[in-house]
Amino acid sequence: MCLMKTPLPPLFLLSLTAWAGCFPVTGDRILGRDLALADPLFATLPASLVIGSAPVPGMKRTFATGELTRIARAHGIAPGEPAEVCFDMPLREMNGEEARKEMRRALPAGELAAELTIIELSKAMVPAGKMEFPLTGLEAPAAGQPAVQLWRGYVRYSETRKLSVWARVSISQMLTAVVAQRDLPANVPIAAGSVRLEKREGPPVITAAATRLEDVLGRIPRRSVKAGGTIPLAILASAPDVRRGDAVPVEVVSGPARLLLSAIAERDGRNGELVELRNPSSGKTFRARLDGLKAVIVVGQGRGL
Repeated sequence: MCLMKTPLPPLFLLSLTAWAGCFPVTGDRILGRDLALADPLFATLPASLVIGSAPVPGMKRTFATGELTRIARAHGIAPGEPAEVCFDMPLREMNGEEARKEMRRALPAGELAAELTIIELSKAMVPAGKMEFPLTGLEAPAAGQPAVQLWRGYVRYSETRKLSVWARVSISQMLTAVVAQRDLPANVPIAAGSVRLEKREGPPVITAAATRLEDVLGRIPRRSVKAGGTIPLAILASAPDVRRGDAVPVEVVSGPARLLLSAIAERDGRNGELVELRNPSSGKTFRARLDGLKAVIVVGQGRGL
């Protein structure tokens, strides 16, 4: 009779290391103290001596007899007859309460606290370590499932290693946001009648959005915002103090002498910046630094008037 070979399930394969008598190890490296616990022959090794790299989760690292003999001789240990030793990194199932706690840590608290439901948790076996779900790993809801979001996190099990995990969650948050009353074009100052405050309930906003009218009024969006959309703070820029075509009072300084004239701004500018101005009488352009409500130029610097 012919017996068919059936592939072993992953979890069964991962458990074979324990059946094979592997010794548990954590961190990036297998140290002298780990080898001493595995074989008393190496009890005199320095505890912090690096023997080799630790295995990745689900795998094992085996030291053959010949390799152990070389380690013993290198450290003045009578070789004896060291037996083969293997190390593995113990794995565990993901803990739902631990995941919920870390998600709560990332979400807003207090008045902005959100309702959180974990719909599905990654079935991956994970090593012992710190589980984290950063807010940057929370993806936007899919078009067909507006109430469900994928949240990517990880378990940091050593100083330099982490294992990716995920969860499907439903998050609802009540917040007050500034919303566009109508389409807001890019590079145009936001007027009072074009925005409103609105209370909303839904998924948390990953990109910080304006929550006060004073955050947006008079400021300039670097990109357009559709009517009904919230306004990300990151796209807002301060309005220029001087716009192209504005009349700007200019103070010309030459030693103790002062001369005042009016010029036309050739480009937008903000306080403290060098702006290009045009003398309406001569037609010449020159540069001056904005200082409050006027521009200042020192004779001998730059082009003449």
